[in-house]
Amino acid sequence: MKCFMCKGDMINKNTNYFLDLDGSIIIIKNVPSLVCDQCGEVFYENEVMKRIEKIIDLFKNALTEIAIVNYDNKVA
Repeated sequence: MKCFMCKGDMINKNTNYFLDLDGSIIIIKNVPSLVCDQCGEVFYENEVMKRIEKIIDLFKNALTEIAIVNYDNKVA
């Protein structure tokens, strides 16, 4: 797959997903992604993004300012 931004090669790599949601920070670690080897652009497959959305739904109403969760099958 080629990068949408610079046309570099996309490689499989685990990354961290960060979200600032109304003053609360949600960090999802070890998310499977495609990362451009030239510009560093990160792309998530549809199934991964659906899982990220489920994880965010679980934690967006938590009574905490920061939530750090590992991306795996046990979370969502």
